[in-house]
This record gives sequence, structure tokens and C-alpha cells, in this order.
Amino acid sequence: MNPTRNQVIAAALVLTGVFLLWQSFFLVDQREMAIVIQLGKPVGTVRGPGPHLKIPFIQNVVFLDARILLYDAQKAEILPQDKKNLVIDNYARWRITNPLQFYLSLRTIPRAQARLDDIIYAELRVALGRYNLSDIVADKRNDVMTQVTAKTNEMLKPYGIE
Repeated sequence: MNPTRNQVIAAALVLTGVFLLWQSFFLVDQREMAIVIQLGKPVGTVRGPGPHLKIPFIQNVVFLDARILLYDAQKAEILPQDKKNLVIDNYARWRITNPLQFYLSLRTIPRAQARLDDIIYAELRVALGRYNLSDIVADKRNDVMTQVTAKTNEMLKPYGIE
């Protein structure tokens, strides 16, 4: 028994409808945030987990990590005020606070980590350059870390991270 022309058209319409419906939904995991991109421009941010709607073929979704991320830097030499070599190793915990701002300025986690590296090392060099090595090791370490943390947080706000 051959299908009639109307049955073939009905089956094609049903398959097309199912495909369009499938393309209209996206699922955000509880560990993620999403940005809806329409024709290359961000149009909205989705922070809550669960299913969400988008316009198929016109809107795309970019997922970003909502967890606290770890930045672990490579060791580097810094010269304090008394010009003695000091090898430092540092790390930072950070997260995306403004997904839209993050997407517009950095777009990816590796770019954010590169920006963190630049900012943190610059602030460490400035802060450690004000003290002698013995002061840093003995009693100024907390002061230096407080200064670096405050200045770094201030400089990272335009990127949508903290």
C-alpha cells in the first residue's frame, strides 16, 4: 500500500514542526549561565537553570560557567625595594558576575585568565616593590595581599568578573 500525496505532505510537516520545536528549546545546567545571541549581537542573559526558549536559526546560545573558577599562575621573579630576587607563586578564585559584560569584553575563560594574569602580576609587582624582602616575609604579607586583592577587584569590574 503506497502512501498518498497528502500523507507524505502531512508527515513532512509533522517532522518539520518537531524539528523547529526541538530547535526552539535549550537547557541551562545549574552550573551554567547562558547568553542569547541574535544575529551576532547579545540580546539577553539567562541565569536560571532549566529549559528556555529561543527563536530557531536566528538566535544562538552561548554557555558560561557560573561556578567559582581557579586561576593558578606560573612562578615569576619580582624585585622588591631592596633589589633581592623574590620568586612568587599565586592563585586566585574568581567567577563571572555579569555574563553580558564578560561576553562583550572577554568572551572566553582562557582570555579571562590571561587578563587575570596581567592584572594580578602588575599589582603584585607594584605592591611588592614598596617593601624590603625581610618586611614582606616577616610582617607585611597580609598588607600586600589586601592591597593586591582590593586593586585587582576594582580593575576586574569592567570585565564582569570578580
